[in-house]
Amino acid sequence: MDKKVKILLFEDNPGDAGLIEEMIEEFADFQYELKTFQTLNEGLNHLKENRFDIILSDLGLPDSDGIDTFLEIHARNSRIPIIILTGMNDEKIGVEAVKKGAQDYLVKGQVDGRLLRRSIQYSIERKKAEERVQNLANIVESSNDAIVTRSLDGFITSWNLGAEQIYGYLAEEVLGKPATVLIPCSLKNEIQKLTEMIKQGEKIHQYETSRLRKDGKVINVSMTLSPVFDISGELMAISVISRDITESKKAEEARKKEIHHRIKNNLQVISSLLDLQAEKFASNEVYDTSKVLAAFRDSQNRVISMALIHEELYGSKEVSILNFATYLQKLTEELFRCYNVGASETEMVLEIEENIFFDMDTAVPLGMIVNELVSNSLKHAFPSGKTGKVQIKLSREISKKFGHSEIEDSNEARKGASYILIVSDNGVGIPESISLEDSDTLGIQLVTILVDQLDGELDLNRTSGTEFTIKIKVAENK
Repeated sequence: MDKKVKILLFEDNPGDAGLIEEMIEEFADFQYELKTFQTLNEGLNHLKENRFDIILSDLGLPDSDGIDTFLEIHARNSRIPIIILTGMNDEKIGVEAVKKGAQDYLVKGQVDGRLLRRSIQYSIERKKAEERVQNLANIVESSNDAIVTRSLDGFITSWNLGAEQIYGYLAEEVLGKPATVLIPCSLKNEIQKLTEMIKQGEKIHQYETSRLRKDGKVINVSMTLSPVFDISGELMAISVISRDITESKKAEEARKKEIHHRIKNNLQVISSLLDLQAEKFASNEVYDTSKVLAAFRDSQNRVISMALIHEELYGSKEVSILNFATYLQKLTEELFRCYNVGASETEMVLEIEENIFFDMDTAVPLGMIVNELVSNSLKHAFPSGKTGKVQIKLSREISKKFGHSEIEDSNEARKGASYILIVSDNGVGIPESISLEDSDTLGIQLVTILVDQLDGELDLNRTSGTEFTIKIKVAENK
């Protein structure tokens, strides 16, 4: 022991107290500090204000006698190991004290210094070991996970409160019973298979399977199995930690269905876009290769605008709503890269209000609108190496008809939220011959169709370049 051991001694006989101190001084191979009290009351009062590593106590004191002496000390501080000092006629009481929590008992007149030293050291270490075991037991018992131990032949030997909550059985209902009580009929051979894997030294971590509750309900669980060895190193049991993942599995299945639905819808959108693109070339017998390649690049960018939405969604905790500001930043960076436009040639300015979130029904068409308008600016606004600026603004406005007196919560307020998207450039401008209502360019047609899909309004300003203003009203998601 490295640190100084603080010893508290209860002994009313000065001769015995002196003898004990001499034995400790002669044989102790550790530093120590000894405090001796002749009465129980004096020692307990001192114990209130001071820390000790071990207590040595005679059972016969002026103010206390017999087993009650030990019980009183133990009740005041059960964390300090106690060694009982008894007379030859009191051995039975010493044994009783050990049964009730004392670490050891020594018979006066039969104890020597070496035995006393060894008893002190072992008692301190044994008490520490007991506390570690108790702490582990408390952790096991308080865990929300089911922590179950079963023997190698498949019988349940331990069962915590978490197991009661997950499986519905009380400990007394399953202890000593075969673990197959928890196994659905379709998995009756699973316990044997898992046991063999543990015997072969395999690790089983977060193994997903099904288990049967007391009420007959089948639940999904994630299990980690660990070997339990005896003192000789032989495998004696298997510890199984299980977590109920039924609800998370349901959520995952719903998420997968939603993803499949989105993919199907987006593939249909892509197919329709390609059909529209194909119609542009259907009437031409001779194709301009550069125009065909440009058309394919435009189609590619439209697909990218949708793919980025999915990338943002699946990279976040939310799989149904999108932070539109983050998405627009990535979309514009991708468009600049695709059209090989450098920051020194064209400046990109984003003025996006923070914390605007849209669901897929709004994010996909709005993203495609931005893709078309920014693409048009990068392709046509700055010919012959001319420099300029492309700007995107997005902000929300709360409709005046939703005053505080007419709404009950913020969800109702968001139902009346209008959003203004402005995409502009200071380039050469769109020719007067191009009309929003009757355009033969696929990009403008798509923008018009998508704005209509959002029940929005579209306006074009040709002053000082080109400025598209789109107003929509949707329920924002947060």
